[in-house]
Amino acid sequence: MRDLSLHILDILTNSIAADAKLMHISVIIQEDSDLLRVIVEDDGAGMDEDFLKTVADPFSTTRTTRKVGLGIPLLKELCELTGGYFKIESIKGKGTRVEAAFVNSSIDRLPIGCIGDSMAPVWSTYDDRDFVLLFSSQRSGESTIDTREIKQQLDGLSLSHPDVYMFIKDYINEQQHSILGG
Repeated sequence: MRDLSLHILDILTNSIAADAKLMHISVIIQEDSDLLRVIVEDDGAGMDEDFLKTVADPFSTTRTTRKVGLGIPLLKELCELTGGYFKIESIKGKGTRVEAAFVNSSIDRLPIGCIGDSMAPVWSTYDDRDFVLLFSSQRSGESTIDTREIKQQLDGLSLSHPDVYMFIKDYINEQQHSILGG
């Protein structure tokens, strides 16, 4: 994957497959510790302890269409390549939390990418789910985008409506740029 937004998309796809109804996505730049942290938390089915121990193995997957799952193992490797870390916690029946931390100044850190370009298709396709996206930086403050609030303002208009879709995509990208820069 060419940027971190696609890794976030991959994790969200896993959350949706685990029947999550609410997903929190945080992209945080901690200038004082030179970290870029990406955290995705969901209220999905979660994983049992045995599967959780093997989830970073590319040959461990719940998919029936293929025998490998590269998303999590690749993300873990990318974190460690920059000097960062990767954590995954899960409780069966409660949900999962994935945290990927990268040394922000590392030459090996992938670009963040355009998160709005990755989020808008998911948000509009899964209009029955809710997403909370947080951008945070010690220098620039924070911005939270919550689909529950957006839906309330839309008064019944779907997130998949073309005008709404474009607004969401552009708004996410604008907030990302204003908080995280780049």
